Amino acid sequence: MNKISLLLTVCALVLLLGFPHNSYAETQVNENNNIEKSSKDNAKAKKVMKKKGIMDKCIGLVNMSNGIVLPKGKFVTNIKYRYVHKDSLYDGSHKMNGNYGGKYSRINQSVQLTAKAGLFKNFEARVMVPFWDKVVKRKPGNLAQPWDKDTVSGLGDMVFMGRYALMTQREGDWLSFSIGAGVKCPTGDADHENDQPFSKMYEYLGPSAQLGTGSWDPKFEIGATKMFGRSRVDAHMMYTLGGEGAHHSRKGNQLNYDLGYGYSLNQYFDLELELNGVDQDRDIHAGSIDDSTGGHTIFITPGVHWKITDRLNLAVGVPVVVYRDLNGYSSTPDANSRYGLGEDFQVVTRLGFCF
Repeated sequence: MNKISLLLTVCALVLLLGFPHNSYAETQVNENNNIEKSSKDNAKAKKVMKKKGIMDKCIGLVNMSNGIVLPKGKFVTNIKYRYVHKDSLYDGSHKMNGNYGGKYSRINQSVQLTAKAGLFKNFEARVMVPFWDKVVKRKPGNLAQPWDKDTVSGLGDMVFMGRYALMTQREGDWLSFSIGAGVKCPTGDADHENDQPFSKMYEYLGPSAQLGTGSWDPKFEIGATKMFGRSRVDAHMMYTLGGEGAHHSRKGNQLNYDLGYGYSLNQYFDLELELNGVDQDRDIHAGSIDDSTGGHTIFITPGVHWKITDRLNLAVGVPVVVYRDLNGYSSTPDANSRYGLGEDFQVVTRLGFCF
């Protein structure tokens, strides 16, 4: 890494020193005829170098937020796609291979539009608009019966956040540090009913399977970012308080915590590595606690960014589960046991725009 850094430094010095040197040599040879042309070339070179310097910085990491607040008048937006396939039952961290309470498979796909704007000095507002496609496949305890399939698609619960910068690195502070708060609003449908025979126990799908929870959920966040050279380090935490939702249900309180590092290889590509944690309480479903929901999962997310232009970028990350402790319970007979449904990995992509 030291040799690579030294080589990059030498190349940067050659570029920085080469332009004025060449301009000076050309001026000496064609002193009377090329002064105006040389000035234009120098101005063009400075503009190119400034643009290259911006693109040599590592952009924001794909599976987490950060501590940077947009300057006043700045506007950015992105579209994020996430694919999650849960098809394994876990008792804590131990994978269960029996048919406990039937066979389950859940595929969640989401497309989320996020828009951020710097409204005032040190303050930004952002809105997140998710669209979901959720498919749940279930078999009752009798495996001879056909699969039951529930599909819900449409607008999810929108989130509105405000964030204030306590420290800003671009204004001379040693890092960027911010705090924020907001609310998740009940804009998604929370009234999808269960099919037979599952409706005998619950008339409606649980809050995690619906497009929305039917509740107003406060959110609180804190973030920090340190930029140095081609590198960046980000840390972020968000806590969500689940409110009373539709049909006497409530999504469990959730803590998201993230730590990430990104490195700019050149003006076109970045590499990143994140640690992402999700710690969620059990859901309440139809007035009773659902003991097979919630738990603690930690992911490691490698990713790559393609800086297409200085205003357009594409990022891809693959969160891989490295630790899990999912809630559940054993029962007699064993087929009546209920365990947490989990995945081994996810896929996250993001297309970002800057205005």
